[in-house]
Amino acid sequence: MSNRKTAETASSSRKRKPWRKNLIFALVVLVLAAALYFGVRAAHSGKGSGLQAVVDFGDGITETLPLDTDHDYLYDVGDYVVHLQVKDGAVAFLDSQCPDHVCEQFGWLDKDGAWAACIPAGVYVVVENTAE
Repeated sequence: MSNRKTAETASSSRKRKPWRKNLIFALVVLVLAAALYFGVRAAHSGKGSGLQAVVDFGDGITETLPLDTDHDYLYDVGDYVVHLQVKDGAVAFLDSQCPDHVCEQFGWLDKDGAWAACIPAGVYVVVENTAE
């Protein structure tokens, strides 16, 4: 009977090895995925640093919006109300009462020199680097 137990023990230890290899492989994949996730988050957290959005309303009237603080801005520009949003280091026309809504299709602006305009409302937004 002791030979039988020894054979069973050896057999059960062989069955555990593939399970352990799979567990180690899964842990390595999870660690790499976590490292990639946190690396991407760290890269995006500084996305807006050093950038600002300059909103031009025409006639020399401008406003500077910092991109490092999330905020919603509503501007009444005569016939239209324009809604700009700053979020995660970027700015976008979220909503406009203009007839064509082309400005909303520019998307999120997060790079130096990126721009968008709402022509009917006369609002122009450009992203600038504050270090320049």
